[in-house]
Amino acid sequence: MQDRAMFKLGLIDRTRRMFAEQFEADGDGFLYRKYGKGAPIRVTPRERDDFVSAFERDYPRAYLAMIAGAVVTLLGLVTIAVVIERDLSKPVIYAAVGSVSALFLIAHLRVWSAPARALERRPAVGQERSRAEMRDIMTAGTSYRYYVMMLMLFLLLLFSFSFRTEAFSGEDMFLIAFYVFASAMIASLIFRKWRFDRRNRTS
Repeated sequence: MQDRAMFKLGLIDRTRRMFAEQFEADGDGFLYRKYGKGAPIRVTPRERDDFVSAFERDYPRAYLAMIAGAVVTLLGLVTIAVVIERDLSKPVIYAAVGSVSALFLIAHLRVWSAPARALERRPAVGQERSRAEMRDIMTAGTSYRYYVMMLMLFLLLLFSFSFRTEAFSGEDMFLIAFYVFASAMIASLIFRKWRFDRRNRTS
């Protein structure tokens, strides 16, 4: 009950919906496509419900374990810095944070791919989707609001550098280049969605 409450509270509801969207209604059953792209495999409604229920049970646990690991890692870094009476180097901090992130990613992929492992011997009933088909599905499924919010975020981060009075470091220049690139990419996605919606309205 507590695991499902996390989804209902919206903390990771988007992830749950993305997982469930891998199962497409097909007659009296469902077609499972890994990541929404893989070759379709037919499953029963009961199997689909079992997979979604297992995800609702296991993913929040991985999520909470990541948070706990991050807290323990942070406390450990602070404790070590106090004991040695000096700040830890950036590589050590990055390695610690990266280790926690890597472990969560491994757990995430394992929970996410559970249906694929269970159905690996079941024959597919079609071909996997092409890159163009996946691009259209992602464009249709993403709202203008989401794109605009992301664009505003990166533009705000970029604008924050205008208040800097000291010389930019190499890390600053890297971040500026990244924010510019990300903003341009999101702007192109907004334009692509506009063209996609316009084409569908006129077709």
